[in-house]
Amino acid sequence: MVETMALFGRRKKIEAEPPQEDTGPILPPAPPSDAQGLRRVQDHVEYLLELVQPLNPFGMAVVEACGQVICEDINSLINVPADSTSRVVGYAVRASDLFDDGGKLVESLSLGEGVQHLGIGQTTRVGVGEAVPRGATAVLPIEFTEEAGDRIRVLQEVDEGQYLRAAGSHLALGARLLSSGAVLNERSVGMLAAAGIDRVLVRPKPRVVVVGSGTELVEPGTQLGHGEATDANSYLIAAAAMAAGATVFRVSVHGNDPEELKQAITDQLIRADVVISTTGGRREDYEAVAKAMGEMGLVDAVEVAMSPGRTQTFGLIGDEKVPMVMLPGNPVSAYVSFQVFVLPLLLRLKGAEVKRRTVRAIAKDPLRSVKGQLHLLRGYLNDDSRVRTVERVSDHFAMAELNASNCLILLDEETESVRPGEAVKCWLLSDF
Repeated sequence: MVETMALFGRRKKIEAEPPQEDTGPILPPAPPSDAQGLRRVQDHVEYLLELVQPLNPFGMAVVEACGQVICEDINSLINVPADSTSRVVGYAVRASDLFDDGGKLVESLSLGEGVQHLGIGQTTRVGVGEAVPRGATAVLPIEFTEEAGDRIRVLQEVDEGQYLRAAGSHLALGARLLSSGAVLNERSVGMLAAAGIDRVLVRPKPRVVVVGSGTELVEPGTQLGHGEATDANSYLIAAAAMAAGATVFRVSVHGNDPEELKQAITDQLIRADVVISTTGGRREDYEAVAKAMGEMGLVDAVEVAMSPGRTQTFGLIGDEKVPMVMLPGNPVSAYVSFQVFVLPLLLRLKGAEVKRRTVRAIAKDPLRSVKGQLHLLRGYLNDDSRVRTVERVSDHFAMAELNASNCLILLDEETESVRPGEAVKCWLLSDF
């Protein structure tokens, strides 16, 4: 580099500095690996969560928002009931009108029809649950009265508020209903509607695009040729994402050409908050997706201390840096990887708490693991309300094994074996 000195001064040649190579954007530093070159599962989960942000909230009709996370504190807009109502069949009254100036019970009150506001010394008929006129402070049960033309005789007094359900006694105007971060369910939707609320500010459901690819994979329902198999993995993962509350689109690429994969994925980015890649068991298919991802954005490829699902690949692709996860080709590995790594991403995008409930159960079988790795076994948990027990599920047909399972048995990094009768931790597959 040559630097010019002040005007009319001597030019001094400065030693040239080597040009700095522009490496472009890079991912944040990844967590360290252990002595075996493996990354801890929890470290990898936390790293992925650092790379995604919750989706921006927007207003939505309360029914359509069911299952989504609200982004505001919600207070009642009305009293429930909106008006004071009668608990009995009788006559709406001002309790103070039942006594004269000397404190004695009055003989009768004036009976009006269709009264909207009670005058002094006036009453009107009301039924159970019927709104009382303004000014009414109690209801005289019909048994406490005798009707005589346009008046009623008062046989027994009542106190202020007696036989009356006051406006706002169930829910007062301004009362807190839900706090930011709550997930709307069908019951809370009904509560909001009852409180006069028709729209809420929520984070949208994550839009997930599942891209299935492979040279020998065909759609279910297609007659199989020699060496072909149905693309079950993309259906499995698409359904898992739906069960997690995502809006899901599934596309297929019947091949492993990286350029074709790049085009197919690029076409989907406009409607994707997350892209998930599934393949079959061929290494060439997996490597083709990895090559395409590497050319489309920033990629973190790592082996984690977990079985099944040791190989994990994550990227931020396209101009918008859309998160993309490439799942292993084995269906059990793909499904377990979804549960461990993809589900937390979906929860983060939804703005929900990224936490999974763990239950304890008594093992019915001997279980073995490798120290230093998280082992997730497929299991069937039985809860007879007295004690939870869990047994391992195993089947040569991987999809049948997953279908027969209702939980994952967690054997942590410190566990090498579990004897029958010992407690283990489990994730229920229906409990997010």
